[in-house]
Amino acid sequence: MRAEPRLPYRQQGLAAVELALLLPALLLIFFGIAGLSRLYFVQLALANAARAGMQYAVAGNSRDVARIATAAQLDARADLPGMALPAVSIVQRCADGSAYGGGLCAGAASAPWTYVEVRASYQLGAGFVPMLPVFSGPLRLQQSAVARLQ
Repeated sequence: MRAEPRLPYRQQGLAAVELALLLPALLLIFFGIAGLSRLYFVQLALANAARAGMQYAVAGNSRDVARIATAAQLDARADLPGMALPAVSIVQRCADGSAYGGGLCAGAASAPWTYVEVRASYQLGAGFVPMLPVFSGPLRLQQSAVARLQ
């Protein structure tokens, strides 16, 4: 029976040294991709929440700001279980693009405001993306959806 050829003495620990050198870089890449994927998912959930609030306003032709915000937050709760609800703000605009200041818009006898913009925002705490020093501080994500009411 023939004996297996042995590696020279200097090459026996080479694989362990290579692993020790490359493993931190590979882990940094892995956790960076995982953290950025979470950011992307939260951004999509905010876009869906803003869209849900806007669709509620359009479908029911609702001008009730509290119900529009609640519809957006309920959609966010379904997409982001276990996380705090996002902040939702409603911006009301007249047909000419000016901000709605109460009462009726100029030139619109029956509509107090014509456009609705639903903004959903979420502030991520420090360290949300581990091992990426670029995102070490708090990060604010925001999405908005705009629609014209009939």
